[in-house]
Amino acid sequence: MTASLVVVGTGIKLISHLTAEAKAYIEQSDKVLYLVNEPAMKAWIKSMNSNAESLDNLYSSCQLRKDSYLAITEYILKTLHANQHVCVVLYGHPSVYAKPALDAAIIAKQEGYFAKILPGISSEDCLFADLLIDPATHGCLSFEATDLLVHQRKIDISCHVIIWQVSVIGMLGHIKNYDNSRGIRLLYNYICKHYPLNHEMISYTASQYPGLNPKIIKFNLDQMQDKMFSRISTLYIPPFQKNVCDKKMLAELEINLDDMRI
Repeated sequence: MTASLVVVGTGIKLISHLTAEAKAYIEQSDKVLYLVNEPAMKAWIKSMNSNAESLDNLYSSCQLRKDSYLAITEYILKTLHANQHVCVVLYGHPSVYAKPALDAAIIAKQEGYFAKILPGISSEDCLFADLLIDPATHGCLSFEATDLLVHQRKIDISCHVIIWQVSVIGMLGHIKNYDNSRGIRLLYNYICKHYPLNHEMISYTASQYPGLNPKIIKFNLDQMQDKMFSRISTLYIPPFQKNVCDKKMLAELEINLDDMRI
């Protein structure tokens, strides 16, 4: 087959997070489909490839987001089936909370097409850097807020905990002025089962533009409220306690606890 599908991410900061490999595919592909949230990035993509097309209309075409995602997946595959080298450009990391293009890449591979996803910088990557966190020091758990509540996911309070999409808990459609107060209350109640009320937390929003600082709001759990979170905020919960090492396993691995860096 002469057609192919490559999915790339723009990263978080305008232009500066794009890899050289991603830029090459944007410039050289027969067709570019893009879904990004920054007007300047949209203009840049169109300047790099005259055959670039926005997926914005499809994203807002259905009442439920899951139906919009399916429509986008189907359109990507339809474009691929027209025997073209297709590049799909998404905000952030192209397979982190980006189901439509991921599904398209999986299906394309199953159909025998060349398909791959190039890694990009996600808001989680920015969070690690801006908050000076190494996820290896305690382990790291990452949850989507609605999924955390609906499935009652288990939180390990000895780990770094990251909760995504805290501003749209329970929102399955496209609602501009969504009242998230009930979702925040439910999330607050759930977190209270695991942490003391004076445990410090952070509402984090990565900087979208070079030279600007991220938005970092520190607060205690008992101060948690909806106004702390924008549509692109992420909630970070630092470890509350340190786990005790298993002595038997240390002996099995022949490790001296004092020699471990963690």
